[in-house]
Amino acid sequence: MKSIERLTAIMGGRASDRWPFIPSIYEHGPALLGRSVAQVSRDPDLMAEAAIESYRRYQHDLVTVGVDIYNIEAEALGCEIEATERSIPGVVSHPLKEANQAEIESLEIPSPTRSNRLGVITEAAGQVYEALGDEVWIYGCMGGPFSQAVELRGFEQLIADIYTTPEFVHRLMEKTAELSVQHAERLSRKGCGVYLYESWATIPLIHGEIFEKFVVPYNKRVITKVREQFDTPPPGVIMGGDTAVLIDYFLEAGTSIVVADYNTDFEFIRDKISDRKMLLRGCVDPKLIERGEWDMLESSTRALAEKAQGMKNFVWGCGCVSFDTPPEHVLRFKEFCLSAQEL
Repeated sequence: MKSIERLTAIMGGRASDRWPFIPSIYEHGPALLGRSVAQVSRDPDLMAEAAIESYRRYQHDLVTVGVDIYNIEAEALGCEIEATERSIPGVVSHPLKEANQAEIESLEIPSPTRSNRLGVITEAAGQVYEALGDEVWIYGCMGGPFSQAVELRGFEQLIADIYTTPEFVHRLMEKTAELSVQHAERLSRKGCGVYLYESWATIPLIHGEIFEKFVVPYNKRVITKVREQFDTPPPGVIMGGDTAVLIDYFLEAGTSIVVADYNTDFEFIRDKISDRKMLLRGCVDPKLIERGEWDMLESSTRALAEKAQGMKNFVWGCGCVSFDTPPEHVLRFKEFCLSAQEL
């Protein structure tokens, strides 16, 4: 089975020849090219080359395009980004921290250009789709609407706003959701699926009531727009933390994938989605892969395989593979995954 056939079967509720292998390859891609993260994050040709080279090395079953996957939209909206050589760049300024309602109302939705990088990732995603789209699902990476709002306002300030002036937060998120919809449409026109990364919405950073009111409606808006207009790989919401306690909200948002991080109640999520056309991505600690802790890594993959017995919609995964992880370590992790399924 080709990778594209494998995932199409699973999302159609059918069995495949094996569980897909989907490690998280972002800043690791530049390392494979011998380039810095900063270089690749701002060059569409290098960004595409990193994704393609990663696929050639690892033959994983879903390819994501992006390097600093959380910050492109925030930077386009005015956040300052700190460039790095070996890790994902981070936001170092919150331009709307002191903003009032009028300033939020006047916030303009940026158009894609190479300088703001909305155009960079769109162009790179199109290149990867042209190269690999008949073999494997291609996904463009986006920061989710809530996480964009956090970067613009600052986490502490946004949480204070939620409790004191919630209407202010909803107005800000109308803006970030509109940017998300426009950007998702651009990626979808290239033939790619869309992943919304909501890292600032993880438990215990926020609690379920905030997630329900300030995350789900805006993610659902993006997902619904994409599903209505495009026949592309189904959109998903990606985040770590304790996703088990949020599973009903993920179902409401319509995500195509739920990540069960290595510290999450896997069985609870499995029972909730066992009859649904969506993926459950079981993850191991990427530090085990980076350090080559083979006994622990092998036991972790076997434990996941035991929990996933009988599932059609399970996929192998891990947290972000670091820049410094040797490629042979990723390949050995893949061997552990494929071997564990055969036990």
